[in-house]
Amino acid sequence: MQHYRFVIETLIASGRRIPSRGGDLMVAQRDNSDSLDWELVHQTSEIVTLVQAPYELEMDGPEGALSGPAVLVRTDGRSHVFRGAGTLEGFGSFERWLPDF
Repeated sequence: MQHYRFVIETLIASGRRIPSRGGDLMVAQRDNSDSLDWELVHQTSEIVTLVQAPYELEMDGPEGALSGPAVLVRTDGRSHVFRGAGTLEGFGSFERWLPDF
């Protein structure tokens, strides 16, 4: 299994800018699979009410912009967990992100 962690500084969920403390985007690919699994755990700087529903996410951080469809699976108002539900635009492939050994 390959995986990579991105630091996410800004988040827009279906056109709504989310007040951000930051988050972690984990991207993984299982052996013998072409599909990616991805999940964003994002902390807000204030309480934000989001319903458990599909969202189109636009994420940005030190390594650049990423975007894709996701479903909000858990929230307590300050911590929000989105599960990827389609292609993660801007990722490309693991070869782009992983160091050569």
